[in-house]
Amino acid sequence: MFDPIAGNGVAPAGQSLDNSRVIARFLLGPAGSGKTFRCVAEVRAALRAEPDGPPLLFLAPKQATFQLERHLLAEPALPGYTRLRILSFDRLAAFLFECLGVTPPPLLAEEGRLMVLRALLARHRHELSAFRATARLAGFAAQLHLTLRELQRHQIRPEGLNALARRLAPDQALSGKLADLALLLDRYLEWLKTRQLDDADGFLDLATFAFRAAEPPQTAFVSAGSGSTVSPR
Repeated sequence: MFDPIAGNGVAPAGQSLDNSRVIARFLLGPAGSGKTFRCVAEVRAALRAEPDGPPLLFLAPKQATFQLERHLLAEPALPGYTRLRILSFDRLAAFLFECLGVTPPPLLAEEGRLMVLRALLARHRHELSAFRATARLAGFAAQLHLTLRELQRHQIRPEGLNALARRLAPDQALSGKLADLALLLDRYLEWLKTRQLDDADGFLDLATFAFRAAEPPQTAFVSAGSGSTVSPR
């Protein structure tokens, strides 16, 4: 969470913000310790202090955005707002493209990804070792879809999987599984590249690259509510 208090990373009203001086402040604690309550309280204070200020972004899990809107407006002193956006990470990516005036790249939806993985399994099944038999089972493509998503969210490339597989003894089952995952991930990324498509799971990465390459819009601070699942990406 970027601190909205002057002197801790956010410039006072009317002054520009030096992005190099922004300080990230993390609120850590178990469930029920008041992390989200603190975020909501500081957002309310920022909205009351400067109702017409720059965009104010509140990051939260997709399933919690509507609940947070109701929570913020439950206080009579805050009848409404115009500068606040409560966003999931996917909606944050769309917001960044909108602010930059950049058209988002064509994305492969989740349903399309599953269909592609089924086709790749059928095409490359005989190249697999550990998964050769199970690749034809019902539900395997869906499980592979979830596994590859997790690998991509942690920025694990096929080269890294192959390197790890080589470090293990060739007769170990894990080595074969890692090599198979590397092969399938490589074929999937190659399929996307040849068709000039991007994976929907990489939408935030694409927005980040576009954001870094352009002049960023003025934004007050970003606050992530508790419950957000954040990968190293």
